Amino acid sequence: MSAQMPLDQQILHVYVAMQNLAHGRPVNDIAEEIGKSRFVTARMVRRARDLGLIEVRPTVSVPIDVDLSAQLAQRFGLQSALVVATRSTDDAEVREVIASVTARLIRETVQEDDVLGFAPGRTLVLASREIEALPSADVVQLTGIGWPRLEEGVEVISNIGRATGAATAPLYVPILIDPEATPILRHPAIKETTARFRHVRKAFLTIGGWPDSSLLAQVLAENGEREAFEERGVVAEFGTTLLDIYGRSVPGLEGRFIGIPEAELRAVPLRVAIGGGEGKQRGVLATLRAGLAHVIITDVRSAELALAADG
Repeated sequence: MSAQMPLDQQILHVYVAMQNLAHGRPVNDIAEEIGKSRFVTARMVRRARDLGLIEVRPTVSVPIDVDLSAQLAQRFGLQSALVVATRSTDDAEVREVIASVTARLIRETVQEDDVLGFAPGRTLVLASREIEALPSADVVQLTGIGWPRLEEGVEVISNIGRATGAATAPLYVPILIDPEATPILRHPAIKETTARFRHVRKAFLTIGGWPDSSLLAQVLAENGEREAFEERGVVAEFGTTLLDIYGRSVPGLEGRFIGIPEAELRAVPLRVAIGGGEGKQRGVLATLRAGLAHVIITDVRSAELALAADG
């Protein structure tokens, strides 16, 4: 189509578009320079793009779907969304690329004297292994441990603590306890950590996707309790909040589900939700609808399904 425009006009259109889009010059300034009205000049910018005389493309150095990220943030009222540009159906592959983006966000977000909150989770374990140094900031574990081995459950806190070089507050207790075990919560070390919840300024938590991408769901299944919660519509957990597909909180584990309460989590100034892959797509939607996160890091398929569900 650009061949229908004389060459000298093509050059002028390219010049105008580049001055505006590449160099950031206001349309009014360019219009004055070329002796045309601002309206004609603005049309020249649009026409240069429409005719393919210039190409506008993202050059973000990480694999992010820019359009989906913007749509997701706008639709759900987020501070920002980072939709990792992968359509893989392999959960491990999705987890790795989300972890890499998460590690970068953590490095770019943490500031001196922050109080950081982290929940255990496979994606955050991978992310924490990529982080070598951070500004000095205390680190608090936000939920109990769902791993069979204690050292794996606190790896995120240990890795981030080494990177910040500041104090750490681990939570040496299972994510789910029996009612008769509640006296353990009076242990001084546990009380010290839970008292720190209200001081957290930035929280990073993974989304648990029911039934197969949630360690909590697996624990409840072993106890013969999961089916009852699924019948009540639970599709995810975020922090210590069980969620149905509409983002509504589902009670039933009060005093047993160990970690930061929903009210205290909602008081944290910056809350980042992390998760994607086939097993967490409904969990991503539930977390978005719940309004529990300011920022979400997820994958293309999860983002598309969330947008379609709330279209």
